Amino acid sequence: MSPHADLVYRTLTAFGPWSVDRISRSLEMKTRLVRVALDELTALGAAVPTRNAADGTAGDDRIWAGRAPAQVLSLLRDRHQHHALARHRLQQRLTRMTYPSVVGDLSDLPATEARQVHGMARTIGRLAELTLLERHEFLSISPDVAYSAEAVKAAAPQHRKMIARGVQIRSLGVPAAPEDESAWHLEEQRSYGAQYRELPQLPGRVMISDRRTAIVPLDPSDRSRGVWEISAPDVVAELTALFFQLWGRAKDPGRDWTPPLHLAPRESAIVALLAAGHTDASIAAKLDISVRTIAYTLSALMDRYAVSSRFQLGLRLGAEATQQTAAGEPDEHEPDQE
Repeated sequence: MSPHADLVYRTLTAFGPWSVDRISRSLEMKTRLVRVALDELTALGAAVPTRNAADGTAGDDRIWAGRAPAQVLSLLRDRHQHHALARHRLQQRLTRMTYPSVVGDLSDLPATEARQVHGMARTIGRLAELTLLERHEFLSISPDVAYSAEAVKAAAPQHRKMIARGVQIRSLGVPAAPEDESAWHLEEQRSYGAQYRELPQLPGRVMISDRRTAIVPLDPSDRSRGVWEISAPDVVAELTALFFQLWGRAKDPGRDWTPPLHLAPRESAIVALLAAGHTDASIAAKLDISVRTIAYTLSALMDRYAVSSRFQLGLRLGAEATQQTAAGEPDEHEPDQE
């Protein structure tokens, strides 16, 4: 909400129901600005007129009350999500308008260099096959602001297989919406050396395997229709050049906390997710490992750091990560400059 509305709301919740005139005098705010703020609060549902003043007049003599903070926070979250989804729908419309210029007309290419894979089931199967063939590099552009927990869970095993084979993963995304469920998977991938950057908006969804095969949707507005699988060298080279052009402009959004560099990838992933507030059971479900494995991993770390509790381990790891940053040690997760 605007600063004036925020101030008026805080006044109502701190001092109880007041009239416009009293709010104006107390805050030394012009009456007109108080009315505008109350209009904004009313539209949000954060303030309501409870009754008229004692003389029975209307207008500025009405008594205004603020709703409970818990209710207002819920309303603000709902509005934030609504706006995020609206931005996402707008981005989808912009994508549909700009997407053809990204890939050109693929229908003129030979069937051996651009084939259509129809339907979601066949698309998922083909992507799994390509994942097994990848040996060096996987590049992806995704304009989606939110992924469901089911979608992330389905994609995670394929990404783990690529990482296990030494495939270098670079991903371009956009700032996530509040309902996004992919943060933990991004943290896991980073722990294993994958690189991620963001731009405010991206032109369309593209995946490139080993700079030999590119995957783009048949219809950006309806993924269920399927994808184009492109192997035409010129087209793949153009899409690869587009990726690195965007990559050079994009920024690493950073992390709330970076584990010490010497930790093993699994140790780093577990510690980072614990620091983000996940439970052992939640981490086990997300990383497809057992709760016992998490306990063994943390026990080994406590032995290594000669501490007797997770709390002490967290203090030691936090201090070490802070010293590491202050010393200016190179970050193995920082992407190389193209």
